[in-house]
Amino acid sequence: MLQAEKYLIVLLIVSCFVVLAKWQRDRKDYERQKIIHDRMRLYHIQRQDSFDELSISFWERVMMPFWHKLFESLFHLLTPQNMRHKWIQQLQQAGSSLRIEQFVIMRFAFSLVMMAVGVYLAMWIPALSPSERVLLPIFFAGSMYLFIGARLKTAAQKRLKQLERSLPEVFDLLSVSVVAGLGFDSALYKMVKNMPESPAKDEFGRVLSDMRLGMSRTDALRALAERTHLPELHRFASLVTQSDRMGGGIAVALKAQAQDIKNTRSMRAREKAALIPVKIIFPMIVFIFPAIFVVILGPAILSFIQVFHG
Repeated sequence: MLQAEKYLIVLLIVSCFVVLAKWQRDRKDYERQKIIHDRMRLYHIQRQDSFDELSISFWERVMMPFWHKLFESLFHLLTPQNMRHKWIQQLQQAGSSLRIEQFVIMRFAFSLVMMAVGVYLAMWIPALSPSERVLLPIFFAGSMYLFIGARLKTAAQKRLKQLERSLPEVFDLLSVSVVAGLGFDSALYKMVKNMPESPAKDEFGRVLSDMRLGMSRTDALRALAERTHLPELHRFASLVTQSDRMGGGIAVALKAQAQDIKNTRSMRAREKAALIPVKIIFPMIVFIFPAIFVVILGPAILSFIQVFHG
């Protein structure tokens, strides 16, 4: 009986070890499966449940597609192909979130509103002639149409100037990061992450987004140069393309690019400073010389008047 108890105790101990080993193995499998599940959940696309089309509202089912098709038809009718490309480029340069269709419809809508204002004024101003009553609404609508276009162009030029001013700092940061040992893509990410909100951060952030979506680095930089039409960025894209093809280091080239931009900016500043004497002649003739003549010749003229008429 004592021998049987010993065997039973040994069997229980062995069973405990077996159960413990199996539990340890199952726990590792569970943790590994949990890690895989957590990773796959990031890529999981939830299946949309089938729904009844009649369950959505009449506005979403009928009216929204109708207005969408109507706006598209008006857009293609009101915008020639060359003007469409120009406005898309200006919207991108201005950093606007509007699509080209929204911009065109908004522009014509505001023009129609101003035409209605012109019609209202033409009806309630009795002193206007018949031709003036016709021309006043057209003048109001045309003025609003041109104002919105000029406003977009001004915003695009202002943003491009801000981007151009920040390029030396951008290339200096990229050069320092590459010299410190980072790759070009990592240096670009670090620069975008640490930069304050500016057009440079938006544009180079878009370059990073294009690269993450599968576009090559060369194509993303060329797209940036095409969007902005800045010579410095065209040279920068060519520089990176040449570096990728030849396999050379990019740090020295980035530093030279930053120095070249600084030298170009300094030359432009000297040119503008040299033009100041020429530009200031007309304001001096119109505003300053008459005041000087009055101060200098005024007492003499008064003296002559007193002598000859006194």
